[in-house]
Amino acid sequence: MDILSIIGIVIGLIILFLIISVVTLQLDLASYTATGAETLTPNGAPVGNALVVYSPGVTGAAKKAATEIANDLKSKGYNVTLAGVRNSAAKTTSDYDIIITGGPMYFGKVSSSIDGYLKNLKVPENVKLGVFGTTGTDDVVQENTDSLKAQVASFQSGNVTIKTIRDSAENLAQDCQDLVSTIV
Repeated sequence: MDILSIIGIVIGLIILFLIISVVTLQLDLASYTATGAETLTPNGAPVGNALVVYSPGVTGAAKKAATEIANDLKSKGYNVTLAGVRNSAAKTTSDYDIIITGGPMYFGKVSSSIDGYLKNLKVPENVKLGVFGTTGTDDVVQENTDSLKAQVASFQSGNVTIKTIRDSAENLAQDCQDLVSTIV
């Protein structure tokens, strides 16, 4: 094989990889793995009930954030249902004092599965709603937060707490704690 053939094959493989990556992100294929649910029970008498719904995203950072949020709510005395967006537990929103949902942000928007979930979400009166989007960079946090606020405002009214969570190890825990502290 000559060098031009090798270069052509490499360029073709790169283009194929890019197409597959964009399709995976746009179709939010990772959300189809979000079928699990678990209940976290606090030590002592619970102060309330919380539902945390997530779409894991390609890297799993949104699931890490959701787990961190659920554990923080548990430590504050809440019974917590942590559910993937495709789990039936995510659809039952009655009997909760707090509902927090989120997923990865792609191209300035929260994943399509979380977007669809929020569009169909009927938040009971007196329930606190939080929405988060994870991002892999500190450079666009404010941009992503503004975009997320606009996206959520188009179909959820009332008092909604919005937070962009940076998925780096040094920021994820603090960003999740900040979201929970604001809601609780």
